[in-house]
Amino acid sequence: MRQTILALALAVVGLQAGSAWAFADDEARTAILELREQLKASQRAQVDLMGQVESLRAENRRLNGEMEELTRQVQTLDKRLVEIEPAQVELNGRLITVKPAERREFDKAVGLFRNRDFRGCIQALNTFKKNWPKSAYTADADYWRASSYYALEDYKSVIQITNNLYRTYPKSDKAPEALLMKSSSELSNGDVQAAKNSLNQLLKRYPKSDEAKTAKDRLAQINKLG
Repeated sequence: MRQTILALALAVVGLQAGSAWAFADDEARTAILELREQLKASQRAQVDLMGQVESLRAENRRLNGEMEELTRQVQTLDKRLVEIEPAQVELNGRLITVKPAERREFDKAVGLFRNRDFRGCIQALNTFKKNWPKSAYTADADYWRASSYYALEDYKSVIQITNNLYRTYPKSDKAPEALLMKSSSELSNGDVQAAKNSLNQLLKRYPKSDEAKTAKDRLAQINKLG
């Protein structure tokens, strides 16, 4: 009898232990399933986040591209404005207003004279006068044209240009220089009286100029020669 009761008791304990283990397995399975779901949710969230990050990167690239294009357009407009807008520069000790392209073209032409390319200088200045008929450089352009012709010993052209220069631009700093060059060309052509007239005209119109002293000296030399 006692053995029977003991056997029953052991059986009950065994059943209870089996139930407990079964219950523990269910909870573990449930926990594992929940963890798996959480992992999947975390992975989906990570994928979504990576997608958002990539979208932000793409948007950032687009914005950077737009910014670069806008910067390029602004720089292009700035360059155009620089080419269009007149600027003040110094010429013969005074300020004049010219456009950048106008200044470059004039400086290039004068540079040809300094390099002793006198024919090239004349051609460049003739083109300059056509391109910029109202330029503040015009009197100086005529002066350098005359100087180029003088270097080429084309005194007739020198006389024509300088005569027009001092009459058209009497207030130009190049006017007294033009008269002095005119007198030199007239002397080279053997027209002494014309040279004296030009020198006297220089003394009359520009008595305080640096060229006036040279004119006085030349007149004295001419008069000595009779």
